Amino acid sequence: MKREGTLHILWMNEAARNAVPSYHVIFADYQSGAGKIRLIMGKEHLKSFLALDIGVRSEAIDSALEGLKRESSANIFNVELPDDRLAKLELL
Repeated sequence: MKREGTLHILWMNEAARNAVPSYHVIFADYQSGAGKIRLIMGKEHLKSFLALDIGVRSEAIDSALEGLKRESSANIFNVELPDDRLAKLELL
């Protein structure tokens, strides 16, 4: 089954400017609203995870990174992924 939802990204240690950035990524399914938290360490790993593992467009990644810089959180809307992919990515 394919699910559509929003990716919520939270910069968890934004106040610790010298630390490796720690992000929580949550896929919130539009049907159930449920989501599982995935921890991503490092900005480059986050970019790679979004682009290569999830398939987010580069413009959306850039926008999310700007949101993280401004507000320590960002959303990527209308993400569609099959259940098996969500499970493999530890988001289901």
